[in-house]
Amino acid sequence: MTALLKDEDKSQSDFYNHDETNIHASVMASEPVDTDAFLSAKDIKQIDKHPDPAEPYVIPDNYKHLRLCARLKVDLPYRQRFIHSFCLFWACIGLGWILGQMGPSFTDLLQIVNEDLESGSWLFTICSMGYLLGAFVGGILYDRFDKLLLIALSCFLMGLSTGFVPYCETFPLMLSMRFLAGLGAGGLDTGANADMVSIWDAEGRPYMQALHACGGFGGIIAPLVTEPFLSKKFEVISELNVTGELNVTGAANTTGTTTVYGKTSIHYSYLISMFVAISGGIPFLMMFVRKKCSKTTRDMVAPRLNQKRPDKLSLWLKAFLCILLSLMMVLYCAVEDTFSGFLATFCVNYLKWDKGSSSFASSLHWVGFTIGRFLGIFLITFFRPVQLLCSYLVFLILAFIAFTVCSVTLTEIGVWIFIPLAGFSMSVIFPCIFTWTEESILKVTGKISSMFVVASSSGLLINPLIVGNLMQHINPVAFVFVLLTECFLCFGTFLLIFLLVKKFIKNPPSSADTEIVVSPSTEMKPLTANSD
Repeated sequence: MTALLKDEDKSQSDFYNHDETNIHASVMASEPVDTDAFLSAKDIKQIDKHPDPAEPYVIPDNYKHLRLCARLKVDLPYRQRFIHSFCLFWACIGLGWILGQMGPSFTDLLQIVNEDLESGSWLFTICSMGYLLGAFVGGILYDRFDKLLLIALSCFLMGLSTGFVPYCETFPLMLSMRFLAGLGAGGLDTGANADMVSIWDAEGRPYMQALHACGGFGGIIAPLVTEPFLSKKFEVISELNVTGELNVTGAANTTGTTTVYGKTSIHYSYLISMFVAISGGIPFLMMFVRKKCSKTTRDMVAPRLNQKRPDKLSLWLKAFLCILLSLMMVLYCAVEDTFSGFLATFCVNYLKWDKGSSSFASSLHWVGFTIGRFLGIFLITFFRPVQLLCSYLVFLILAFIAFTVCSVTLTEIGVWIFIPLAGFSMSVIFPCIFTWTEESILKVTGKISSMFVVASSSGLLINPLIVGNLMQHINPVAFVFVLLTECFLCFGTFLLIFLLVKKFIKNPPSSADTEIVVSPSTEMKPLTANSD
């Protein structure tokens, strides 16, 4: 009888501990545990096959200590988020593909519409205008309409308009297509960033870095795919008859060399880009249709942090911080987008490289960019976003100083070395601004994400016009001096934000020190002696 009572007490204690681990109001991350401590194999199989829509699925925080494969087996919402994230990754590969293709194909687009460098710079500016409008409208719609449908439509708009760009034989029509491409890209950028933050929350650092690494991966492939379709350069030797009249009338024959380009075939590379971009929207359209047709849904959003952000700060300080964060985005994205967009043109006009070498230089930049973002997936687990942000901004300044010196001195090997190093130094800055803001300054909602993307596209509104004008009328090397100046301004803005955060936000909590709070309606009461 005594043994039976002990077994009953043990069973009651086990039941209490099990429920307390799973659905307690304050679940803290502790030691790694075995999956059998939460669910039996039979229960896991039953939940996966027959989800109960009426019962909120509460995720034990201890699951995050499991290895990836083990957690994918037992954690259904995590598995849903994981698959959803890979769909976002593919969509961002398409976004990076579209952005990475513009630089190498820029001179061929000018050849199609017969425009010079100064006028052609409007192709970047008009795309940024569309990007800005897409980000602004997307940020508003994202919080009001279905996110899956908005992301799908953004991919379709970006892909279709990009595919028609090289078929435009007039400059205004080409500008219109570039505007629509920017409109779709801005909506996708806003939606993807805000969606990634919303579904992962506390665990979002590495996934945010991976999202932007995928954009860099698309940027690597696009120049390589575009290069075979670029027009070829030919040196034409012409014989000129020059007649002069002094005291004696005479004639002389002279020869001259003229550089001409053959017919371009970039139409095919742009069609490939169109299919890549459209394929990124198909999974989200399928998820949207399935969601509308399905009668049961399961929330896959990650556990929320009870994170104490600076909600009690004065309105003017919040506004000032938002302005400074936007300014830092403007300066950084002006450097990133202008460097990738004008690098091939700079190599052709100033360094006198052929288009093939210039295209490979653009691809090499994206290689360094993607490697940096891939490493950022792991570095973000060891360092805080603000630490990575400061370090990479310093590396960016040093890389651009070295790149400027090598360009001015025409040190070709140095240019090849510092092109990928500059890309590497840019890699984690954009996602780190997002995560730093989310963890220490403000909650990244659709509107905040829209603000950042609008700011990032604003950097390309004026910068290409300034750089294109200086390269056309003064010297192509002005390209690197403008970007180096903007790097210093970006770092100065970061220091100002850092000092304000340090002064007004006392010891902002990190994700490792915060509790996960579950609504009281899902909290299970411990068993008592009087329980039925």
